[in-house]
Amino acid sequence: MNIRGVFNRLLRRTDEVRPSWPLWDAAGGGTRLANWAAPSTTFASTIPAPMVRERARDAYRNNPWARRAVDALAVSAVGAGIKPQARADGDLKRRLQQEWLLWTDAADFAGRYDFYGLQQAALRTMLVDGEAIILLLVEPGQRIPLQLQLLTGEYLDSSRVDGQTLNGVEYDAAGRRVAYWLFRKHPADAPNMQSVRVPAEQVIHLYAPIQPGVERGVSWLAPALVPLRELQEFIEASLVRQKIASLFCGYVQTADGSNPLNQTNAVPTLEPGSMVRLQPGEAVEFSEPPDVGQTYEPFVRQQLRAIASALNVPYEILSGDVSQVTFASGRHALLEYRRQLESIQHHIVVFQLCRPVWEAWTRLAVAAGVLPEGDYGDVRWIAPQLSMLDQRMEVQSVIQQIRAGLISRSEAVSMSGWDAEQIDAEIAQDNARADRLGNVYDSDPRRTTLQGQEQPAVAPEAQQ
Repeated sequence: MNIRGVFNRLLRRTDEVRPSWPLWDAAGGGTRLANWAAPSTTFASTIPAPMVRERARDAYRNNPWARRAVDALAVSAVGAGIKPQARADGDLKRRLQQEWLLWTDAADFAGRYDFYGLQQAALRTMLVDGEAIILLLVEPGQRIPLQLQLLTGEYLDSSRVDGQTLNGVEYDAAGRRVAYWLFRKHPADAPNMQSVRVPAEQVIHLYAPIQPGVERGVSWLAPALVPLRELQEFIEASLVRQKIASLFCGYVQTADGSNPLNQTNAVPTLEPGSMVRLQPGEAVEFSEPPDVGQTYEPFVRQQLRAIASALNVPYEILSGDVSQVTFASGRHALLEYRRQLESIQHHIVVFQLCRPVWEAWTRLAVAAGVLPEGDYGDVRWIAPQLSMLDQRMEVQSVIQQIRAGLISRSEAVSMSGWDAEQIDAEIAQDNARADRLGNVYDSDPRRTTLQGQEQPAVAPEAQQ
């Protein structure tokens, strides 16, 4: 065989006859995959999916595990709030923080939440519905005229479809979102209402794209809705079976086969300490209702583990069952859960919601004369951290990182959601008040050591 023939065989020239079977097992057929008919992945026409949204809402209302999973993700990701920490000079930074804190109480257009409660409500809506819409409203008469209105996906007019609009989202020639077509009221309250065009700069569309190019969201409960429903039906059926079985306490056997229940007061009800007088030839046989079986609990536990995996929530948090958790397995689950929460916090809530709100707030604050002209884009958003099983070990780890120079003390304080300058000011105030009153506390390292012993006297000039 010549050299050309060898290379042709190695490179498998396209003009040669190729095998008829696919190169990927998942693309094949046969008996193993005969009933796996995957639908098209063209999501443009199938999103939004109203039936998925309605079933997800029903599951959140009535299914205990769906409610638990959504609330656990929303509360753990947002907690007391994902808060901004502006990098500015001392006076300007304090002024920024003060004005921001005052505004957060008036941030909600409906007046139900502060800004941090609105973060949690928007994330919960996104998890259940797949998307949430927040309008940036300019409301004159306030110190900083900005309010946020949280809307559900129904407000987006999905019937708006033309050369530039798809599912209520309008695009420019380059494919960027330029406007949203929204209803002024919920379409169920006014079915014949016409939608209005709202510029994209005034709309925050909170969702996680299921794939690149998809402009609408899908409920995070979608992969677990069917298992959640079937597991709930299984448990309800088992409960009904046990209730029916427990209705029959016992049976009276008679010699002639007559039914003593047809006679007045023939069979008295059983009560604690009661004595039953039977007729000659009659006997009582108590029923033995079947139990749920030894496989009931392992089966339910295994189903909940699969559901927890689909929802990216630890099984112990979803079910409340910690009977089989160890310190190592619990810590491993929490670490994985923490990474999931950090992804939600920074890739979705901070990037899609917090940053646009901060930009609009600073712009309107400058326009209202509340803040001086300047660049306020240098801001860091501090999200709550998930506490581990042994907080003492976590604190010791942070202390060792500070002493080794791996992180600064300001960074360590910021990770807990606080501002280092504010903490230092409060410590100084506490120390000054304690010195003025003559109080000595074990927690004061100037006076006592970590072991509780008194510190050696330090000259006043050395303290300065």
